[in-house]
Amino acid sequence: MDVQKFIIDFHDFLAPKLDTYEQAIYLYIIRHSRILDEEEALIGFKSARKKFAFGIGKSGTSMSEGVIYKKLNNLESKGCIKVIGSEYNGTRIKAFLPYEIDGVVNIPEESPPINIDDIDFFEEPKYRKCILEREGHRCFYCLKELNENNYVLEHVVSRPEGNNSYKNLVAACRSCNNKKSEKNVLDFIRSLYRDDYLSEDEFEKVKARLESLKSGELRPTI
Repeated sequence: MDVQKFIIDFHDFLAPKLDTYEQAIYLYIIRHSRILDEEEALIGFKSARKKFAFGIGKSGTSMSEGVIYKKLNNLESKGCIKVIGSEYNGTRIKAFLPYEIDGVVNIPEESPPINIDDIDFFEEPKYRKCILEREGHRCFYCLKELNENNYVLEHVVSRPEGNNSYKNLVAACRSCNNKKSEKNVLDFIRSLYRDDYLSEDEFEKVKARLESLKSGELRPTI
């Protein structure tokens, strides 16, 4: 039994559903069963009641047996315990931990996994920066250093033909974005090489990254 989890679940979820007598009895049963790694407890309530919480009447007065059995019925109706039966030495009871009781512990629903192919990296602000980070904060075309204030998202294949997926978007400097416009991307990077914006090695690396981009190998981290 995970005692830390039990205490958190009890106070956060189960206790608000129980009155103070029910809480005291439930905790006593848990103490003599699940905490000892036992599924059931045999409890003689005639003597055990003196170890529960005091009542609201005369100071030091314990719960009456009548009240205890009424509260046991309440706990059973709420799914906290199951009364197995009466025996010579007491009442045999099976206790349930909060997370084992239907409708008690709020288990957060797991979010469905995100399909990266369905993400609009251009229109959804929280994903735009992912493209910049994928490029290592450099212009995809001329390799100029970029930051969050001076980059733009550029469509490799211009719209309307091109989409907003990570396979068709790159981070670029404003100069390359303006120069490329609707040009074919290979023609554009060749022009950067001819105009000495890229060395021969850089030109080959940009071409290789372009192929990796189109094939979906350059997946941004989301």
